Amino acid sequence: MYKWPLLVFLGVRVVSVPLVQTWFVPDEYWQATEVAHALAFGYGYKTWEWREGIRSVLYPASFAALFKMLSFIGADTPALLIHIPRLLHAIAFAVGDYHFWKLCKVLYGSSSAGWTMVCFSTAWFLGYCAPRTLTSCVEMVLLSVAFSWYPWQREKESDSAGYLWPVGLACAVRPTAAVPFLPLAVQHLWHSSCRSQLLLHYMAITGAVVTLTVGVDSWYYGELVVVPWRFVHFNVVTGLSSHYGTLPWHWYLSQALPVTLTTHMLPLILAVVSQTSRHRNLLFVILWSLIVYSCLGHKEFRFLLPVLPLCLCIAGDYIAFYLAACAKRSDRPLGFRRKVIFLVLLIPNLVALVYLGVIHQRGPLDTMQALREEVKGNLQANILFLMPCHSTPYYSHLHKNVTMRFLTCEPNLKGEENYLDEADVFEKDPLFWLQQEYYNRLPALQEALSTSQDGLRNLEFRDERQFDGSEILIDSNRNEEQKTILKGKKEKTYESKVGKDAIKSRTKRKNEIIEDINVKERNYGIPKTSLTTFPSHIVMFSVMKDKVEEFLSHHHYYLCHKLFHSHINDGRRSQHIHIYCQQSTTFRS
Repeated sequence: MYKWPLLVFLGVRVVSVPLVQTWFVPDEYWQATEVAHALAFGYGYKTWEWREGIRSVLYPASFAALFKMLSFIGADTPALLIHIPRLLHAIAFAVGDYHFWKLCKVLYGSSSAGWTMVCFSTAWFLGYCAPRTLTSCVEMVLLSVAFSWYPWQREKESDSAGYLWPVGLACAVRPTAAVPFLPLAVQHLWHSSCRSQLLLHYMAITGAVVTLTVGVDSWYYGELVVVPWRFVHFNVVTGLSSHYGTLPWHWYLSQALPVTLTTHMLPLILAVVSQTSRHRNLLFVILWSLIVYSCLGHKEFRFLLPVLPLCLCIAGDYIAFYLAACAKRSDRPLGFRRKVIFLVLLIPNLVALVYLGVIHQRGPLDTMQALREEVKGNLQANILFLMPCHSTPYYSHLHKNVTMRFLTCEPNLKGEENYLDEADVFEKDPLFWLQQEYYNRLPALQEALSTSQDGLRNLEFRDERQFDGSEILIDSNRNEEQKTILKGKKEKTYESKVGKDAIKSRTKRKNEIIEDINVKERNYGIPKTSLTTFPSHIVMFSVMKDKVEEFLSHHHYYLCHKLFHSHINDGRRSQHIHIYCQQSTTFRS
């Protein structure tokens, strides 16, 4: 009897895996699969949060173990590395849905549980988030289990605190999970007839979870680290999370809830107005959570995920209550009303899910797919992302150890005056930033690297095609038998086997010299930059094209991919993403 709702939820959530093909927020990749890729394969990017110790390794470590297994059996293809975590998330999401269905059945009965299942299945935002590897999704799933295990309506006789296990694990992944459950834990302790025993259970479970998480995180960071404390210190005490944007205090109530609930908002409002006492426990948790969330300046839609199921549970109960009241007032069948309500819930949410899941902001994922094709067999690929930071996935979607660079956006961790992150510095004067990165040299570095750079220049395999009649520059060490130059055209071929062997030899020597330059850069304390070569590919939103066109044309970049992103311009993000390739000979294995 209890199995079929789980099957329904599994079907709905698994369908969302191929349906959702768009970008939402950076943390979906940069705090999950990107870190896991670095743990499993030895290359990947770890953001500043991992230097500051405000993230627990438990969550990405689970994906790293999965990636290691795939690598062991030779199945670590980009497609599997991308989609297996998404499928697992969707399945976990369905388990969370099922636990809320059971909770609603206990609180309100079978009819309300049925309409709650309809609300969960038709809510666009849940379907939109279900396959995404977000810590907020893990937080929601674990709290759904905890809400189901909580002794609703029997706090007095219950001395079990088993619900704290999923709450503790949720807090290890995302410390904000403590917010919705804090009033429930206090309420249970207050009403319990065996407080001392319950308090001992609280202490034992909390101690076990803290020991596990602190132990694992401290082992990973190599020092004693209490991630929840550092997380709260950064987001609440220092307020540095405001670096990523702030919104007014009423935003969750005035915008986030209506947007995420859409047509489910109407039965929720009607239930709040007419049935406050019936839903007082759930409403108190929702109100308490919204108050705490609203006190923080940095707000996001996904932060509402832990409380949205509570809202949908109340909405589902109100729909069942309304239909039952209609049945008492009229002898006519309720089939038409049920169909109308179902369609009102389904159609707007389905439209939103399809548009936002398939069309809106699909550019970043298509970009990585295009780059995967570009770097196939290209050992010398060098990709530069001139975009707002973390605008695309990274190594976790490319799964190739090539050179990549993006504009960082770290908060002002050192308290500098008039601080600007790298992305903001670039935005102020893109050409100046490019000049600083690819032309300027510090005198000390120039002197230290002069020998190595001279050797590199002699070996550098360059083809600066000029189509305005100027000469083509060619490596002077190459003999005439090894080259065939097609002047005035866009291609140049090297046919002889001797030429190919020479190219491989020069490439090997060039890499040795570049490594020598990098060592000298580190010795002089200068950050590693692509001082010796220009990027083979530059990725940017189309809005940036006019600002850097001089650089692109001067170094012979051409538009090799134009990818749709969104129908609207959003500040630094525009309707298309451009990938520029350099018109130069590439070395392929």
